[in-house]
Amino acid sequence: RYDCKRLSWVHIHLPDYYHAGTTADLWMKIKQGTTTCTTSRPTWDAPDDGSKYYYRRPTGCTATFDKTKPVNIWLYSDSTNDVYVDRMGVKIGDTWRSWCSSSAYVAIDSDENNGWYVTTS
Repeated sequence: RYDCKRLSWVHIHLPDYYHAGTTADLWMKIKQGTTTCTTSRPTWDAPDDGSKYYYRRPTGCTATFDKTKPVNIWLYSDSTNDVYVDRMGVKIGDTWRSWCSSSAYVAIDSDENNGWYVTTS
């Protein structure tokens, strides 16, 4: 049984590390099977306000996804200035699908560790 909905939110979470923030523009690509969409650049404009969730509306992403299944996430960056991310996810309709790092964080920049990250919940 499918329960397809549009995305209502996307988020990243920065851990409690001095260099976790970035000067970069970040945006997200979401994929589930053959369905993909990419949020508008920048979805996040230089997130650097400490350890917290950074929630944004998925502007530019109009595809529908099955909220009962995991999705794959790719985080784009326009800079070599790393952002440290320990969690990220999407809200499909009223259901969150999230990825959590198995280590303290993943350092992501314009050409390193962008994805794919598979949500587990």
